[in-house]
Amino acid sequence: MPDASRVAVIDLGSNSFRLVVFSSIAGRWWRRTDEIYEPVRIGAGEGETGALQPAPIERALHTIEAYAHFCRASGIVLEEVLAVATSAIRDAANREEFLARAFEVSGLPVRVLSREEEARYGYLAAVNSTTLADGAMLDLGGGSVQLVGVADRAARELGSWPLGAVRMTEQFLPGDGPATKKQLKALRAHVLETLADGASWLAATGERLVGIGGTVRNLAAAAQRRAELPSFGVQGFVLARETLAEMVADLAEMTPDERARVPGIKPERGDLILAGAAVIEAVLDGGEFGALDVTEAGLREGIFFERYLAPDELFADVREASVRNLAHQ
Repeated sequence: MPDASRVAVIDLGSNSFRLVVFSSIAGRWWRRTDEIYEPVRIGAGEGETGALQPAPIERALHTIEAYAHFCRASGIVLEEVLAVATSAIRDAANREEFLARAFEVSGLPVRVLSREEEARYGYLAAVNSTTLADGAMLDLGGGSVQLVGVADRAARELGSWPLGAVRMTEQFLPGDGPATKKQLKALRAHVLETLADGASWLAATGERLVGIGGTVRNLAAAAQRRAELPSFGVQGFVLARETLAEMVADLAEMTPDERARVPGIKPERGDLILAGAAVIEAVLDGGEFGALDVTEAGLREGIFFERYLAPDELFADVREASVRNLAHQ
């Protein structure tokens, strides 16, 4: 393929690390050509001490080193590797020590995203992969949740709060048994209180909420299986508020091991999926949304779109761009 270029994006998330390679030709089309996922859970235990813990750090360093080796073996120069870190690393008291060790084993400088940058990249992913024009974007990770109000495809309000699935699980749903009604009530109340203080604008954004992130994708896949629908991915799936409420009630009666065996949910998310679902349910309630529109794009795509589409950053027409992109492949 002539005039080809490749860019690798490494997303060091609070729950999982992911390497994605994007290939494009002369700016005419693009696609994901490689993807590696590892459930590192770098943020495990951070809530108690405020610092990254030894075992998660070692898992993270092994993963980063492996990603760097993959890039070199694939002929991707390190200058074309964009490594970013989000909530868990950003908030850690020992983040500088970790970043220094990560660079030592990989040679990759890691850019720690601010809360505003993390929210903005989620917004870019959502508006460039869906027809969202007016409404809001939700990005739920392991450490935080980002919300962006969207009007006429432009970001208006944005924010990030420490309400991620790992944090909420450790704070409200610890243990190996089913969740109690008291635990779920406390979790929901905490989310609603936090958003009432910092995202009072949410209910006025519109009727449409687009969600990104691993928890969102897993819940959508589980909902598809639950409804016995054919699955060709979850892009464009609409997760109704009532369906999510039913799923939360069912998941609450299960142990984490049982949740890990629910079709559509990755086994490594079994202990986190309930807290993530409860957070999303609270956002739907707080913003008065009837459903969550799902996209398979994520923060990684947002970072790529900023580079691929600069300086415009947005596709003029998402439907036309998607068709043209597929036609060139």
